[in-house]
Amino acid sequence: MTKRQDMIKFWSERAREYDRDPRANTNDVWLREIEINYVDHLIKLHSAQRALDFGCANGFSTARLAQANPSVNFLGIDINPDMIKVASGLPAEKQLSNLAFRQGNVLEDEFTEKFDFIYGIRVFQNIESPEIQKTVFDKLHQCLSRNGRFLYIESYLDGYTRINEDRVNLGLTPLPIHPHLTLLTDAFDDYVAKKMTLLETSSLSSSYYLITRLVYSYLAKMKGEPIDYNHPLHQIAAMVPQVGAYGPQRANLFQKTA
Repeated sequence: MTKRQDMIKFWSERAREYDRDPRANTNDVWLREIEINYVDHLIKLHSAQRALDFGCANGFSTARLAQANPSVNFLGIDINPDMIKVASGLPAEKQLSNLAFRQGNVLEDEFTEKFDFIYGIRVFQNIESPEIQKTVFDKLHQCLSRNGRFLYIESYLDGYTRINEDRVNLGLTPLPIHPHLTLLTDAFDDYVAKKMTLLETSSLSSSYYLITRLVYSYLAKMKGEPIDYNHPLHQIAAMVPQVGAYGPQRANLFQKTA
C-alpha cells in the first residue's frame, strides 16, 4: 500500500466511524475550536468574499465558518469520497445557501473558479512527500485571485521533535505520528515565500499544547487515567492566551503578489 492509499484508507475509516461528528477530523475537539476561531478571525479581518476550504474532510469546520460568515461563499473540497459523502449529506434544514462541497484532486482536476481566501487545516501534512506538497501549493496558488490570501495550519517536524523530547524527559511516551503523514519543515514555508508575501505567522495553539500534552498528560499518568480530550483542562487550555511558540502547530498567512 502506498502512502497516499494509506492516507485515503485512514480518513475513510474515520468518516465511517464518526460521520458528521467533529472527531472525524481529530479526537481533540478543543484544538479544533482554536483552529476554527483562528480561521474565522482572519476571514472577517480580510473581508473575504469567496473562500476555498482545501481538504474539508466531513465539512464540520466549513459549515461552522459558512454559518458565521453568511456573506462569504464557501466551497469545501476533499480528495476522499467518503468524507465528501458525509459533508454533502446535511439535512435540508441545516443546508446553507453560501456553502457547497465537491470531491476533487487539485493535481488532476481543473478548477476554473477564483478565490480570494484559500485555507487548509492540517491538510498538507497528509500529502505524501515534500515535492508533491509544493506541487499542490502551486495549483492552489493558481486558484487565488489577485491579492488573495492563502492560509495553512500544519504540524511541523521540529515542533513534534521538541515536544516529544520534553514528554520523554517527563517519563511520558512520545506523541505518535501516523505513518501516512509528512510533517512540514521550514523548506515548505521558504518555497511559498518565493511566490507570496508573508502577512503573519502564529503558533496558534502553543499554550494549548503545553497544558494538554505536558501538564494534563503528566497528571493523567499520575492518576492512572486514560487521556480524555474533553477533560476540563482541554477546554481551559483552549480559552487561555496562546503565548510563545510551543508545540507542533504553526499557522502561516500569505498574500498573493501581483
